Amino acid sequence: MKLGLIVDVETTGMDPKKDRIIEIGLLEFVQEEGRTPVVTRTYGAIEDPGVPLCPEIQKLTGLDDPILAGRRIDWSIVQAFFEQPSIVIAHNAAFDRSFLANHDEIRSHRVHWGCSMRHIDWQKHGYKTRSLNYLAADHGFVNPFAHRALFDCATTLRLISPYLEELVARSFLHEYKLIAVGAPFALKDNLKEHGYHWDAEQRVWCKELFEDVLETEKAFLRDQIYQGQDPYRCEEIFR
Repeated sequence: MKLGLIVDVETTGMDPKKDRIIEIGLLEFVQEEGRTPVVTRTYGAIEDPGVPLCPEIQKLTGLDDPILAGRRIDWSIVQAFFEQPSIVIAHNAAFDRSFLANHDEIRSHRVHWGCSMRHIDWQKHGYKTRSLNYLAADHGFVNPFAHRALFDCATTLRLISPYLEELVARSFLHEYKLIAVGAPFALKDNLKEHGYHWDAEQRVWCKELFEDVLETEKAFLRDQIYQGQDPYRCEEIFR
């Protein structure tokens, strides 16, 4: 991987079907084997969504209606950033990707995505949180303007630099959901300690994981939950 792109968007809310992008940050970098990534160019811009910002978003981002009034993102510049990178990275990429998919300029590019929240095994490295700003603090630095897009991009690059090889490798792995069908109630604490969460709708314990640990996790269910049986379900996740 030689050319990478980090992207971050701030939005009017969490729903890409009805909410809109109000700020974008793009940070392009090159990374030669064994060397620290070097920033090659950046772009940041804000955009008037045409609707008033709610107080929560104003407090989170520091942006407000007067600041955004009449401002526009140049989507032709954004499109140019997406033309060459071998990987596009975002912290919680599913969120940023879902909003960018609303724009033809981005949707037309078949880019490979990596997620700095999911594709680095932070728990294995000794970190309990996957929040960008908490991870930054745990690594000894502070994001000076959290939830401002270009600053979040810079924070992400600094955070992932020591883990970039892992992130890229894991971004190509298939992902699965293990569903602990009929798991004994008495063993729920075992499942919780092993990272399973309760799906209230399906009323089952489940866990999302990558293919490199799938067989180990199946063995845990078989040996410690089902006494040698395999009644669990395994479904591939397509994001």
